[in-house]
Amino acid sequence: MLYPKGRTRMNLLTNMNRFLRIAAACFAAAGVLTLAACNEENKATEGKTATDYDRSETLYIGGFDWAPPSTFNPLDYDPNFPIDGNCRIAYEALLAYNQLNGELEPMLADSYTSSENSITVHLDPRAKWNNGNPVTVDDVLYTFKIDSLLPTPRHGNWNFLSQVTDAGNNNITFHFGKNKNPLIILNALAETSILPKAVFEPLIQGAKSGKGYNMNKITEFKNDSMPVFSGPYTLKTYSPDQIVLERNDNYWGNVKYNGQKPSPKYIIHSLYNGNNHFNSAMTKGNLDISSVFLPRIWEKARDSIRAWSRNEPYHQPGSITTLLIAQQQAPFNDVALRRAMMHAINFEKIKARAVSNYTPVIQPGFILPFGTESKYFNKEDAEKYGYVYDIEKAKSILSDAGYSWDESGHLLDKKGKPVRSFTIECPQGWTDWEDAIKVVVGSLNDIGLAAEEKFVDYSVWDKNLRLGTFDLAMKTQTAELSAASPWNRFEQVMGSAAYKPVGEESFANQGRYKNDDADKLIHKIPALTDEKELTEAYRALNRIFMETIPVLPVMYRPTQYYQFSTRHWENFPTEENPYAPPQSLVVAAGVKALWYIKPAK
Repeated sequence: MLYPKGRTRMNLLTNMNRFLRIAAACFAAAGVLTLAACNEENKATEGKTATDYDRSETLYIGGFDWAPPSTFNPLDYDPNFPIDGNCRIAYEALLAYNQLNGELEPMLADSYTSSENSITVHLDPRAKWNNGNPVTVDDVLYTFKIDSLLPTPRHGNWNFLSQVTDAGNNNITFHFGKNKNPLIILNALAETSILPKAVFEPLIQGAKSGKGYNMNKITEFKNDSMPVFSGPYTLKTYSPDQIVLERNDNYWGNVKYNGQKPSPKYIIHSLYNGNNHFNSAMTKGNLDISSVFLPRIWEKARDSIRAWSRNEPYHQPGSITTLLIAQQQAPFNDVALRRAMMHAINFEKIKARAVSNYTPVIQPGFILPFGTESKYFNKEDAEKYGYVYDIEKAKSILSDAGYSWDESGHLLDKKGKPVRSFTIECPQGWTDWEDAIKVVVGSLNDIGLAAEEKFVDYSVWDKNLRLGTFDLAMKTQTAELSAASPWNRFEQVMGSAAYKPVGEESFANQGRYKNDDADKLIHKIPALTDEKELTEAYRALNRIFMETIPVLPVMYRPTQYYQFSTRHWENFPTEENPYAPPQSLVVAAGVKALWYIKPAK
């Protein structure tokens, strides 16, 4: 376990959630055709079929991508597994967050220290790329320089960094900027994949155009021909059906496991187009690990399938699924309407129908009332400022605010005109979200709102979120846990730093919410080290959330849907054997489990 060696831990690691995770977007069939047109001689597009891989040395996983891969370039907005998001088996970060203990553990760095104005990491001198060259301080410096130069999803980190410097003896110091935010920097250390400078510097220099860079030239590089990785696996082949990773037997990190190699020789990510397909593959034994919602898991024991726990709720809660609201558009710009909507939603029905009772029923506010976050949850405030399912209360709020109903029960606005119909959208095939939306639509219909469900292609949903061209849309905020919870959850939906007018691309605050008091607290919290002050600040921020309703919290989501089959592999991390966190074995601190699972006897 990695602990800070500096004079203070700053109470940062008690806050568990991650900064922005940009989901890999699905691509249309045209993307597949583009891949087929690539250089067939040296691209990793040819190889064995799934049946050619020995089952005792092949781990099948699913749920990270829903469409054929189009690129493995980490600088593309839409990189596919295994290099997008928080996966750590190809490109490694400096640190890895372990949600079980709230600690940052070693990856490329073996320690870090915190001071008033900076964080310093020590790069493990044993770290090597898969071509045998060492991972250097220059690689780390250049990786973060890239984010300062290009509009990557991590570009925003430089709002909080002034510089990154070589501190000697394999140390790298991250200096805080005027906007001091240690939480974001800690997240950056655990979320930023370190890239080989020798590969990416020529690419970026070749794309330089005047004072800027031609991103099209950069993203033309698909990184699928003998990519240079630091992690335990490298890309072997890919096709529209699967991505195959092969173990790097010379992985530098094996030294941490007494020279032992990861158990699977191959990791295959199977690509399906909906929850039902994933679940069918899981039941048949074609998947060993799935991060996709699997309903009624208590019935799956006969198929050798289980989750983290053997008992309800089976999964470890770790995030909040919400309905984003178009805050600047009528009728949703009226807080009375938003409050009425919250009282109209049958949360118990959502818990039972949408997530198979995998999590407790949602509580008011935006702080998880369990785990290490629970100390910031104030029960009295939740009862005073919060909301419960109460149709009559919802109607009373509307009536008091000047709304009325016509003879058919349709809601009329304060001028006596019908409130417009609207849609609630999510990606098609995400059955848990679809079921939740169906419940919400029925609930809102009960108070006279003409809500309709809208299930669309993933890429359409993702684009609508970024541009703000939606009415209501389902989204899980910071689906993975990391060092900044619950701050970054609030920042994602309430922070003005990411505010963009509708039609301009935004990766956070996609509902276009504004509140000056919330902004002050969001700016204040990361620098607080006194636990009492921090608790009070979170209490105040959560109260603003409950009073103004930036989004509609719908249900708790597991940290990750983590289901595994013991038909072909065993000794997965579980509640009874928690040697690694409850997540897929390619994510952050979950990677360590690859050394401990074993072929089933």
